Amino acid sequence: MRKILLLVAVVAACGRGLEPEPICARSLVGLCGTVRFRGAVPANTENVFIAAYLAVPQTCTELINNRRPVIPGSVPFTDSLAAYSVPLDPGAYHWVLAVWKKPGTLTLSPADTQYLRVAGYYRDPADSTQRGVATVPSGSAVSNIDFVVNFDSLRPATDFVTCTAQ
Repeated sequence: MRKILLLVAVVAACGRGLEPEPICARSLVGLCGTVRFRGAVPANTENVFIAAYLAVPQTCTELINNRRPVIPGSVPFTDSLAAYSVPLDPGAYHWVLAVWKKPGTLTLSPADTQYLRVAGYYRDPADSTQRGVATVPSGSAVSNIDFVVNFDSLRPATDFVTCTAQ
């Protein structure tokens, strides 16, 4: 009888410990999904991260100052597919993108564009020619914000916004 009670206690204590970790943690308020990588990873790749903007930036200053999170994490880029999650405040994010970074220190100024390239962005599932909007609800996360990074066609910020520094 003691062995059965001990076994029940051990199983109950484990909870759901053997299940895979969901991409969107239960406590996350923000975005999560997957990034599929295509092309050859450039030798000078220091980082790939996800950035989100409430409004599509029009200037280089907005590109740097309005990025969320301000200090981004990193997405592993060594496999062809990676899960990501990004904590964000609730709101409708009109541009969610993957940013490729070459080595160099970011200063949170327009000069940062010399180190950064747009590697891919979330597209509207109904019309893949358009940017997708990801709306983070209050108190939870939005999932399945999936997109593709193409290392063979990294694009400078000047393809998207007006910048003086490159």
